[in-house]
Amino acid sequence: MHTLQNSDDILGDATGIQILQNAKVVSDDINKKQAIAEKTEIEIDEARTGYKPVAMKTSGLFFCISDLANIDPMYQYSLDFFKQLFVQAIMSSEKSDDLD
Repeated sequence: MHTLQNSDDILGDATGIQILQNAKVVSDDINKKQAIAEKTEIEIDEARTGYKPVAMKTSGLFFCISDLANIDPMYQYSLDFFKQLFVQAIMSSEKSDDLD
């Protein structure tokens, strides 16, 4: 910054030109990385959207199971129980070609 501020003729100053060229390289690199990040964000959003129906159904199931304790204290289930139930259901279900 000091070189750019104190130079009367920026085009005649080799150091100033080098600084500007380096800034351009860094700017181009940032723009490329930003484009890659935007593409990755779109891919993540698409993958996340594929799991929304499962999330809706399992959240309903979880709250149904947790509300069983309101009927009778005998029906108290923990989150660990629900996770075990959920994993068991995943392992025993048919594999889908839609999502990994």
